[in-house]
Amino acid sequence: FFVVGCSDNKIITYNATTAEITQEYNHHLGPVNSIVFVEDHGTKMITSGDDKKLLVWEWDIGVPIKYISDPTMHSMPCLVMHPSHQYIAAQSLDNTICVFQAGNRFAMQKKKKFSGHQVAGYACEPAISPDGQFLVSGDGKGKLCFWEWKRSKVLQKVKAHDQGPAVACVWHPIEPSVVFSCGWDGVIKMWQ
Repeated sequence: FFVVGCSDNKIITYNATTAEITQEYNHHLGPVNSIVFVEDHGTKMITSGDDKKLLVWEWDIGVPIKYISDPTMHSMPCLVMHPSHQYIAAQSLDNTICVFQAGNRFAMQKKKKFSGHQVAGYACEPAISPDGQFLVSGDGKGKLCFWEWKRSKVLQKVKAHDQGPAVACVWHPIEPSVVFSCGWDGVIKMWQ
């Protein structure tokens, strides 16, 4: 199976072998931006949309089991699972990265926010180090911003890309001191 978030507010599950639609999820009020699987064996997923909501779904059931919405929330175009599988980091378009508890509660951790970068208007995908100690995100000015996970403290900012935003970054899965980034300048860079 593979799952697709669509601009027509739907999430569609396809059978990868037959290309048939096996399930449609249709409760977002705006385009679906991101999908993250949580829990053991991918039995639940969290989706974000332009409607400024996070929805928690049980696999193969077309009705969300939880709505996460708050008047202060902004659209969250990118979601990333922490390696401990206890948290989800969500890039928010109010220039913060919000953290949500994964598991049974799926609640926002109001005291754990990462700020210091400018992403308003850009879907810059953050990444968490394989050991879970660090968070990195690009921003709209082409910078990479590194934080310590435990204290939510900015460790370093690096000018990464010259023309436009740094839209994605990823940690090397084996070398914990290596990060890759890409931007609208069409360049992929490796950082140590």
